[in-house]
Amino acid sequence: MTMKKTIKRVLAGIGALLTLLITIVIVRFYVLAPKSRPAPVMTAPTTAEAIERGRYLVNTVAACTGCHSPVQESLPGEPPVEGMLGAGRDFGEVPGSPVHIRAGNITPDQETGLGGWTDGEIARAIREGVSKDGRHLFPQMPYETYRETLSDGEVLDIIAYLRTLKPVKNDPGPTKVAFPVSMFIRTVPAPLEQSPSPAPSPSDKLARGKWLLATASCNDCHDSRDDKMQKIPGKTLAGGMEFTLPNERGVAIAPNITSDKATGIGSYSDDDIRRAIEEGKGKDGRNLFAMPWTSYKGMTREDKDALIAALREVPPVTNVVAPSRIKQ
Repeated sequence: MTMKKTIKRVLAGIGALLTLLITIVIVRFYVLAPKSRPAPVMTAPTTAEAIERGRYLVNTVAACTGCHSPVQESLPGEPPVEGMLGAGRDFGEVPGSPVHIRAGNITPDQETGLGGWTDGEIARAIREGVSKDGRHLFPQMPYETYRETLSDGEVLDIIAYLRTLKPVKNDPGPTKVAFPVSMFIRTVPAPLEQSPSPAPSPSDKLARGKWLLATASCNDCHDSRDDKMQKIPGKTLAGGMEFTLPNERGVAIAPNITSDKATGIGSYSDDDIRRAIEEGKGKDGRNLFAMPWTSYKGMTREDKDALIAALREVPPVTNVVAPSRIKQ
């Protein structure tokens, strides 16, 4: 066999291998993902009790309106702009990342909100990460958490409340994620196999607190992450994630909220923790930015106590976190 024929065969083999790899990638990330199912047939209740339960979850525990509303960015806690509750929010581009995050309008507006969605489509988006049109949702929307914590009853209560919001015509646009990150995000959504159990009763203080800790998505901000934004094993709730504030206000850094006494909140009193939740004040009296305490402050006293009890049970992790760099 001549050298020329050998080279042709090698090149043909390489070409075939590349074709196979490209086919595998296309099938894996664009045919088989995102995984989804038809929206389930569900009907939200309309009772005052259900709507109130939903209000508590949306505005307080899950802080949905904190992400899905235009906010007053210059104020600690970023309270929603009056009259725009649930109207969507443009978070802007994530520094150092090919991602521009926008949270959708969740008011009942027919054109730009959820007015044209069925209850099942909303439930699917909340817990499975798939939009009405089949589009995968960026996982800043914590559907991976909600699929583990929100029962059918709770998600329907949420929908019942969302149906009562004032319709606001506002389209913040879709989240934009550049290739190749967009390819991997497609693999995150997944169909719900069964409804989670309902939230623990306040009488089961520790279990309730752990449920609150998860449903409030504390891990999303307080888990330590590497430079690829992957969670670092063994550093759950150990802090360090940075949030660039608008208008050149500086950078908020999520603190270590494990029970470590030297670098976490192990030396905090219950009142110290409660003040962070209720007033957005650190132990040193500084204002807390990025943390949605304006939502969490609405928790009942029982739930705040349960949340504090759960934080006390978080294993200590020694992790020194730099202080936030913010113009107070």
